[in-house]
Amino acid sequence: MYRLADPYEVKELAKWCDDILHAVQDEVRDYFTFDIRLIGSGDKGLVTQNANEPFDLDYNLILQKDKKNLLNNPKKIKDIFISSFNRVLEANVSNYKGASDSTPVITLKIKNGAKISFSFDVAIIVENNDGVFYRLTHDKNTERYIWNEVPRSADYFERVQRVKENDLWEDFRYRYLELKNMHLRRGDRVKSFSIFLETLNEKRFRG
Repeated sequence: MYRLADPYEVKELAKWCDDILHAVQDEVRDYFTFDIRLIGSGDKGLVTQNANEPFDLDYNLILQKDKKNLLNNPKKIKDIFISSFNRVLEANVSNYKGASDSTPVITLKIKNGAKISFSFDVAIIVENNDGVFYRLTHDKNTERYIWNEVPRSADYFERVQRVKENDLWEDFRYRYLELKNMHLRRGDRVKSFSIFLETLNEKRFRG
């Protein structure tokens, strides 16, 4: 059963992630500049925990300057970021085992012995002129690296602000937790950000 995580613990781990991500910014500065955004549940006080299991955080790295014109070579982009994360985390985490190239994200797992104590996922994103996000995705069926449109992502930040302005935020929090537990009962493997967008796109929250 999901419950909301301890906000102090979330804040401390988010700060640690920020330090790692800023170090990665320095690592890749010859290739890219990017904006760091804690997304979905993390930046909205909606981080959930299933019993005493560890929670995770999700980040978007939104590319701004592509200094080497690599947008048409998404595999190269992901390789650069994975190598950078490995260098930074190897320097900061004992017994670090390396980043995982998950389908839509890079997954970083911090372990205490054989047990995962914390993990965070990082998606590499570009934003089109129409405000729609595209996520760098490794299609493991074809072994291609492509830019996939993030469904229902247009005007995401503006729509969240409207929910708050319409005094619907507490209702939103309750519905988000309800949907998280629904997906848990079904055994769905749905990312928190997808559930966040699912909640945001329900009729009563569209404003």
